[in-house]
Amino acid sequence: MTHDYVDVTLVITSYNRAPFIDRAIRSCLAQITQRRRVEVLIVDDHSTDESLEIIGEFHDEVRLLVNPTNRGVAGSSNVALGAARGKYWMRVDADDFLNAYACAFMAALLDENPEYAFVYCDHFRVDQRGRKIDKVRLNTDAVLFNHGAGILFRTETLRQIGGYDDELRSCEDYDLLLRLRRHGARGYYLPLPLYRYYIHGKNMTLDEDREKFRKIVELKHGL
Repeated sequence: MTHDYVDVTLVITSYNRAPFIDRAIRSCLAQITQRRRVEVLIVDDHSTDESLEIIGEFHDEVRLLVNPTNRGVAGSSNVALGAARGKYWMRVDADDFLNAYACAFMAALLDENPEYAFVYCDHFRVDQRGRKIDKVRLNTDAVLFNHGAGILFRTETLRQIGGYDDELRSCEDYDLLLRLRRHGARGYYLPLPLYRYYIHGKNMTLDEDREKFRKIVELKHGL
């Protein structure tokens, strides 16, 4: 990664996701980019498992930042946002992965439609082996607000609103999207399943504290 400028920064934030992170990284590196420059930026959130050993196998293909303490998804995302070189920015959860055409299709849409600040797509839920279980359509705000990963943002737009709220240990994407809407940023729904979402007991969206943080976010926004 020697270029000072890239088109898309793909961000993987990871905490103790050694069983899955290899798949996430490979999906980002395997993007069919159509001459776009794509960087893969990994923020390890002070993992205590074998994550760093696995990430090290890709040392010449990715950029790695390691948090000295555990900061959570929001804090790790802000670390990545500060280091990103791409015009566009997407977070990929360490236990999920991308369709090979995700960057090409979604970046092309933003290229041709400057009125949109971000683009989001449908998901396939998959099992541990990556086999498709069902499709999740992100065609309503209620569903979108539960799936912040897999959205391609204009990097500068995220920086203009101050990035993620570090104090939120869950529902940080919900808060981010509400703030974007409040600032007049528009998103485009692309009805193609370009993101692969592995659902399991440790998903942040299943965290028992999620409802508590959801209420905090809604109180913050007067909802």
